[in-house]
Amino acid sequence: MPHIFDPEDRHKLDNPQRREAMPPEETLVKAGIKPGDVILDLGCGMGYFAIPASRMVGPRGMVYAVDASGVMLAELRSKTASTGIFNIQTFQTRIGKLEVPAADYTLALLANVLHEVDDKKSFLAALAAALKPGTKLSIIEWKKAETPAGPPVKERLSEDELQVLLKKAGFTEPAASELTPSSLLFTCLKK
Repeated sequence: MPHIFDPEDRHKLDNPQRREAMPPEETLVKAGIKPGDVILDLGCGMGYFAIPASRMVGPRGMVYAVDASGVMLAELRSKTASTGIFNIQTFQTRIGKLEVPAADYTLALLANVLHEVDDKKSFLAALAAALKPGTKLSIIEWKKAETPAGPPVKERLSEDELQVLLKKAGFTEPAASELTPSSLLFTCLKK
């Protein structure tokens, strides 16, 4: 069974080191976000990407923040309430069964999530079923190599594994680019 991030370690998700290595706004630009987008942030955690995405999509856009951790979602709701952000909706899903709120998504984001999923084929099939053709999918994953941070190498996905999984789930061949010395950004479209 893959390693699942412990919500008690949530301080690791938003700290000065992570912001320096992976600035959320710059990362979202690389992921393809634009004003008016309807974003699905799967595994949103405390909102590291969801909160800046809400500002970037603007008042015509929306962010659906989905996570299996009620603790993480509660923290995200607390942050948005104190900052006056109104275009984020949170949803709790179950580990092992992806549930996606119905919406007309233009971009789906999986940031360091897929390696934690036990049944990746079913997960990606459920995601594909929730997206219309042409929807962009941006995936951030750890490189399959020893890095200063991240899960054990054996739990990480190689570029080849990810390409095969995405094609079988109904996505175009992903383009890969280095995001940080430890992670890659994959982008593709729902067929």
